[in-house]
Amino acid sequence: MSKKRNTARHLPKKRTKRKRTTVKGVGNKQSLKIKLSVSNDDWGDIQSNEIAILLQDTAFHINRLLRSSFDEKIRVVPSQVDHPKVLYRESPGDPHTIWISARDNYWCKFVYQFAHEFCHVLSGHENLKENPNNWFHEAICELSSMFTIRRMSVRWLTHPAFPNQKVYAASLREYGQNLLNNQDAQLPPDMSVHSWLSLHEGELREIPVNEKKQRNNQVLVASHLLPIFEKAPNGWNAIRKLPNSTEALAAYLVAWYSAVDRKDKDFVARLSDVFGYTIPHK
Repeated sequence: MSKKRNTARHLPKKRTKRKRTTVKGVGNKQSLKIKLSVSNDDWGDIQSNEIAILLQDTAFHINRLLRSSFDEKIRVVPSQVDHPKVLYRESPGDPHTIWISARDNYWCKFVYQFAHEFCHVLSGHENLKENPNNWFHEAICELSSMFTIRRMSVRWLTHPAFPNQKVYAASLREYGQNLLNNQDAQLPPDMSVHSWLSLHEGELREIPVNEKKQRNNQVLVASHLLPIFEKAPNGWNAIRKLPNSTEALAAYLVAWYSAVDRKDKDFVARLSDVFGYTIPHK
């Protein structure tokens, strides 16, 4: 029995033979492209130039919101483990290397993984090593994936990254909704985020960020912060100044508030409200 293609997961295979030529993207401004290269390794049923176009489109949805340009170089290679990862550099002048475990035409998975790792680079992850608040950093990067996929699902209705692929907007929308519907990442009935955090912050600070339970916790936090970012998308500028504080979240958020530009203080204050911590708005 032949396998039925799942359009929510990947692009239907073309009937005609694919030409190994550069595909021109649609709808991205050249001035907002990041310095991105994709290795010419075996990615399965997808070419490296196609991946580059897809990932440029992914980065565009946050890069366009930044007040100061993102000038770092990023190199994308196939992951050597079963999950994506951004490596620490040996020298500040080196490109950031991002491992992607997605293969073939699973476009949504490429977007999901790259948006997460791009957020790590944007937030200066090399300055946040071995920090007990890494659960919060990971939640923000999980949120980056949610935010980006939802933005792309709208833009692709009129400006898909590839010609004649407006239909894929529905797959992006479905993938994004499935992230939010994760039943293992929901608050118990009648429990606030503040109450949940009071019960779990200790283990959040101790459990390795890649454990399944911790990943579900990160999705839970990200889903509750997502509305703040969608109402005030310029808040992504504040992510560039996440503090290297080891204090509990209440003090961490105050440190973040103090570090961000004046334009971003109200955003951090409103985000803090979600956790039940009040920072005076302006």
